[in-house]
Amino acid sequence: MKFIFFKKKLIFKAVFFSAVLGVVNALNQPNEFTSSTTFIPQISSGTKTGGSSLSGFAALAGINVGNMESGSEFPPTLYPQVINGIPFKLDLLSSKIKLENNSLLVKDYFSNKTSSFDILGTIKKYTIGLPSLIIGSLKKEEVNSNSSNYGIYSVTKENKGLFDKLSVALFLSINEEEGFITISFTDEDKNIAAQITQIAQNLLQEKIIEFKNQSSKEMLDFATKQYNEKKIEYEKLQDQRAIFVDKNINISSSLFQNKLSRLESEVNIAQSIVQQLASRVEQAKLQVNRDTPVFTTIQPVTIPFERSAPKRALIVVVYVFIGFIISVGYVLVKEPLIKIIQLIKS
Repeated sequence: MKFIFFKKKLIFKAVFFSAVLGVVNALNQPNEFTSSTTFIPQISSGTKTGGSSLSGFAALAGINVGNMESGSEFPPTLYPQVINGIPFKLDLLSSKIKLENNSLLVKDYFSNKTSSFDILGTIKKYTIGLPSLIIGSLKKEEVNSNSSNYGIYSVTKENKGLFDKLSVALFLSINEEEGFITISFTDEDKNIAAQITQIAQNLLQEKIIEFKNQSSKEMLDFATKQYNEKKIEYEKLQDQRAIFVDKNINISSSLFQNKLSRLESEVNIAQSIVQQLASRVEQAKLQVNRDTPVFTTIQPVTIPFERSAPKRALIVVVYVFIGFIISVGYVLVKEPLIKIIQLIKS
């Protein structure tokens, strides 16, 4: 401690120089704004209601819907997996935002956005990285970022960088005790931050609804298909009966009555089946509505008034602390290190 006290002028100079660097760096950092929204997913109860009436109907086609009825919940703990998924990020990058009365894609906004404080990165890009930049522009490969026929996604190198930017700026938190979810987005433009937060909320809710309704929509599609097919058969039987009656309008034989009776019986059976299928279609529609989750917004998206970053005072304090540690280390290590070097040379 005594030795450090003797070297206090050097330490003060180092701390002062570090403080100046900290102030310059802090002032050079752009302001960032965070917009957020909070909502609660209203998980439907009694999702089995009405599903059992479809199970017997689906069993006729060899489909077991027991698992569909019991395991259709999508817990909020899986929401971060949705946001971090490639489909969600691609949809978010393909969304449109408004910037200075112009409409552009989120992807284009991030691609054209340059960091004002990344001076070294810009110099490196156009000096050392200039050859690769020219070659990359001449050999620009187009890789499809959408899903292929097999549901496999292929992502470009450019999109991978944009995904990393989204992962840093977009944040989702879940309060398991209270049951609410918060989505926030941070950007240098507070209007853009609010717009992307709103887009992310809408996309997340759409994805959750899509996952939640998948099984019930499959049952609805199946019931609608069967209803349309049986309805066409029923109408054909009606036409056959009408044609048969028209051709034998003046005939009252027993054979005519038997054939007419059989045709009417087939028509009645087909009519009964169509009516049942129509009822099942309506039940399937109700099941889709019942399985559709409802989201209650507690705190809507607002344009932030105050900046969330940077913490300039904290940056200066960190620089001062680092300068102090380095200067003290230098003072303590310098003379012993010189002595060791002299001993080695001698």
